[in-house]
Parts: sequence; C-alpha cells; structure tokens
Amino acid sequence: MDTVIYEASPFQAFLGSLGTTAFLLVIGVVGIGMAILRRNQRRSTRILTGALGGFLLMVSCALAAFTLYSFSSGVQTVTLGLDNKTIAEDNCGDNGETCTRYVLSSTTSANAYDFDVPQDVYEKAQVNGCYQISYYPNTSLFGLWLNTNSYQRIDNITKITVAEPSACQ
Repeated sequence: MDTVIYEASPFQAFLGSLGTTAFLLVIGVVGIGMAILRRNQRRSTRILTGALGGFLLMVSCALAAFTLYSFSSGVQTVTLGLDNKTIAEDNCGDNGETCTRYVLSSTTSANAYDFDVPQDVYEKAQVNGCYQISYYPNTSLFGLWLNTNSYQRIDNITKITVAEPSACQ
C-alpha cells in the first residue's frame, strides 16, 4: 500500500523544542543584559534579574542538549495497529483556556504508544488500521530511551504510512 498520510522533515518534527529553546535563550540573555546595563536600580534587583536570566540561559542550554541528543539518536520505525483515537483537551493557561491534542494510541506486547499528530492526520487514520510510524524517540543524556518497555508519548513524528495488514499480525 505505502500510502503516506503524514510526512515531516526533522526540522518540522523538532520545531516546538527549537522554538522553546530560542524563546528561553532570548529571555535569559535579555535578563542578564538588563542586570548589567541598568545601573540605576538597586543592587539586589540587579542580582536577582541576572540570576534569573542566567537560570533561563542554563535551562535553554539543557533543553537544546536534550533536543540535539534526541535528534542524533536517529529515527526509529515501528509497524503497529491503531487501537484508539482520542481528542485530548489540556489546560493551557490560568484563564481556563484549553488546548486540543489529537492522539493516536497503540499497544504492543512491550510498549504502549501515544502519538501526538496534527488534526488532518487524526482524521485520515482509521482505528484497527495498520501503520508504519517513523519517529525520533525521547532519549535521556545517559543514552537510554526513556520509557523503555512501558508507555511512550511521542511527538517527534517524521512519517506515517499505511502498512499491509499482515505486518500487524
């Protein structure tokens, strides 16, 4: 069959992590810059602003390292049957705002997978269908995949294709 229902470049797969890293990096640098350049503020305010900016800078560097390590670990491909489709609503802000996630769920003998996908992919996917999914697994800095032999929530998906039903038996 090999019908592709979703395909993304590695850049698109990691766009959320890269955007968050860049945002935290900019805020951290601005905080450190404000601490250095605003000489008319109290010393304690400048020290606190600089410390918070430095903390955000370290967090952005750690996030960049995790993202780079996940990217360098390579793509993993699984062929599995789709067990369930779920629309999940999460709290996104303090004002009671909600965000919608589209989740494709599947289980194997060793793992349970939740794949976060765009809405159009969610609509194309069929429950009990067989799919080949390529993704970047979440990894730790110690070289082990997180959630090995358990539940895995995957959001760095690069390709989803329809597979032959016999591949999922």
